[in-house]
Amino acid sequence: MNKTVVILGTMDTKGLEFSFLDEQIRSRGINTLIVDTGIRGTPVLKPDITRDELAAAAGTTIEEVAHSGGEAKAIETMSRGAIAVVQELYRSGKLHGIISLGGSLGTTMGTAVMRSLPFGVPKVMVSTMASGDTRNYVGSKDIAMIYSVTDIIGLNRMTRRVLANAAGAIAGMVMADIGQQPSTKPLIAITTLGAMRCVLQAKEILEDKGYEVVVFHTVGSGGRAFEATIGEGLVDGVIDMTTNELGNNLFGGALDAGPSRLEAAGKKGIPQVVGPGIADIVAFTPPEAVPEKFRNRTIIKHNPFMVVLPLAKEEMSLLATTMAEKLNRATGPTAVIMPTKGFSPGGREGRPFYDPERDRHFIDTLKKSLKADITFVEIEAYINDPVVAEKATSLLLDFMEQKGVAAPKGRHH
Repeated sequence: MNKTVVILGTMDTKGLEFSFLDEQIRSRGINTLIVDTGIRGTPVLKPDITRDELAAAAGTTIEEVAHSGGEAKAIETMSRGAIAVVQELYRSGKLHGIISLGGSLGTTMGTAVMRSLPFGVPKVMVSTMASGDTRNYVGSKDIAMIYSVTDIIGLNRMTRRVLANAAGAIAGMVMADIGQQPSTKPLIAITTLGAMRCVLQAKEILEDKGYEVVVFHTVGSGGRAFEATIGEGLVDGVIDMTTNELGNNLFGGALDAGPSRLEAAGKKGIPQVVGPGIADIVAFTPPEAVPEKFRNRTIIKHNPFMVVLPLAKEEMSLLATTMAEKLNRATGPTAVIMPTKGFSPGGREGRPFYDPERDRHFIDTLKKSLKADITFVEIEAYINDPVVAEKATSLLLDFMEQKGVAAPKGRHH
């Protein structure tokens, strides 16, 4: 079966560039379907789905969109229509990948539509915005952004090359896509950051028990993806061992997953085991972004672009009450596992962030703030000691069996 790539964008202002992109994709044996998101000008590239159809899908007309009072309102309306149309194309099997190109406005609309599609559907955005902060564009979806280097105005030796490369990227992705991967194994989501050996140990234990395990990197985007994946109903259980993104959200750090972190599993009612991994540290990037109030603390350069520093006792106290507020709303079985000899590699004895009084205060504050029906387990160990992974997985496996979602016995590849 021939596969189809949807080419989405303004076929008036960028029609010449989209025409070249269309030719390049078709030359690789891939069908294309042109969706016009333009508003006023005459399309240079004839669309398969017109702007009028997009406006109608948004419950209005293109004339009303054109006179709606500003670009922001028009983009919002056309994005809504494009999302409805593109989702129907996907459901009907007429979309196997999507590509767009543009500046700030084109990127806003193109990625909004891409974010509405499921994980795994190939998505490529060629953008002048791709070398900056792309969090708002990518969100928690697998969007590949290609920096165009030059503005995408006209065809020249540079734009032709980047657009040809983008065409090759989407064509290759579409042809390589292996589709949805069915599995009879319950899926466990785990969080990690850096040198969290306990996560790898927990993963191995769960896989040996017949579960499938997916690991999320808690750098902000990873936490958002973790929460979104749970929210979509794809996950059967959680070991959220690495909760550093909560402190980054509270205290302005770089690894911020937003205010909804540590909530999706509770809302879904799925079993969850939560730990304090790397929660005693906040990160800043670039290094000069460290707020004045933190500059008297021990600061360690994690890499050339990021520094980390320890949270203080009062900050850990706020973190504890915040965690408790979120966990107390959980509708499913919940446990907290608390290693008393260090939450992070830098926070264990002999390391620069070691502060047993602060850690003890955090543990006590969290424990007294949690509801009685939340299991709370203290372990006289450092977080990366094997006993922590063993206890965390044991708690989760008990919850999974209680919920009737235990895996088939033994490892299956």
